[in-house]
Amino acid sequence: MSPTPTFAESTFVLRMRDASFFATDLFREGFGSAFPKPHDGALLAIPTPRESWHQYVAFYKWSDANVEPVAFINYIRFENVYLEGGVCARRNFYRRLPAEHWRECKSRGGIVQIVMEQAMRELDDADAWFGHTSNQPAWQVGERIGYQITAHPYLIVKWFRELPETRKREIENRVNSIGAF
Repeated sequence: MSPTPTFAESTFVLRMRDASFFATDLFREGFGSAFPKPHDGALLAIPTPRESWHQYVAFYKWSDANVEPVAFINYIRFENVYLEGGVCARRNFYRRLPAEHWRECKSRGGIVQIVMEQAMRELDDADAWFGHTSNQPAWQVGERIGYQITAHPYLIVKWFRELPETRKREIENRVNSIGAF
């Protein structure tokens, strides 16, 4: 009999342009709204061409026959930053985890933090990431990976580059003008 896989062995994160096949139900559960399907056009107050989209889905392997999408995050490239949104995790995921896996997941900051950390390694070609949240648990995860509050309500930022403070404020103001994303 083979040993029980660890949490890390049971979890994997994929990056794709359009995760709607895997994450539509998960997103609807988290937000009660339609999935942010990548498309050319203006989803926001800015152009959102398909090539600017990066969607991440975390999967958990319950058994050889049961793999489930358990977390989702959307990133849209805008100028020299990424807009992070649609952050959600399966509501009952943690309650269903075996105790040992739950402890390992918790020690790593939770499934959303695991997804963000992978995205940080792959989407580090910008000045910053921006998020828009009033959700306390989401803010706590963001804070652990380096997000900071801005002068704008609900707008948070994680800087990847050293920039003059005046330039940072200009970028923050520009991103804030987009509205919620």
